[in-house]
Amino acid sequence: MKMNLTKEIKNRKIDFEPKVKVSNNRIEIEKIGIGIELSDKFTVADKSEFRNFISDYEFPKNLELSKKDREGFEKELFEPIFTLSDKENNRPIIACYLFNVNDLKGNTNLNIRSITKYELMWAEYVLESKNNRRVSVKRVVTNGINGSISENYWFAYKSKSTNSEILSRLRILNLEINDYVLTFYIVDDEQNSLSETELEKFINGIKN
Repeated sequence: MKMNLTKEIKNRKIDFEPKVKVSNNRIEIEKIGIGIELSDKFTVADKSEFRNFISDYEFPKNLELSKKDREGFEKELFEPIFTLSDKENNRPIIACYLFNVNDLKGNTNLNIRSITKYELMWAEYVLESKNNRRVSVKRVVTNGINGSISENYWFAYKSKSTNSEILSRLRILNLEINDYVLTFYIVDDEQNSLSETELEKFINGIKN
């Protein structure tokens, strides 16, 4: 069965706008009672940065998708509930989404690790993979919250405005919180990297 990326994206969007409160290096997501402690490294990016990213990014050709799907899915990409960026270099970038767990599982009984594996499967439609092997997923637990995180997913970030290509890295972090999945797409590159220590500190700062 052929992938319908436009439908996949539409089905993920929750039917309410999560309230996000930002104060003193802390972000609170009211609907799910989660707080995130931030290091001085990050700042909350303006929402316009997401649209700027989408308009400047050159998506893969995706010839295996239908013509209608290739032309439609970009328009359906919706904003994160918030985006973090490095205060000095813009990267690393962390985009945070909130999904209903049933919208990700569908009619299956996928666990949180399997959900992240599935994310990696359809990442190939929006990112030009530069991986020489299958990217695996490991389980994580932070402050009693169960989750999973992918290994490094390397891809080519192509900019339309500068006609440049940067070897970039994606890591996907999913945390299961009651009926929801809190998803973080973490993007960096070799010149502007988020180290394992900094990543671990970020994950440990997520609390309910």
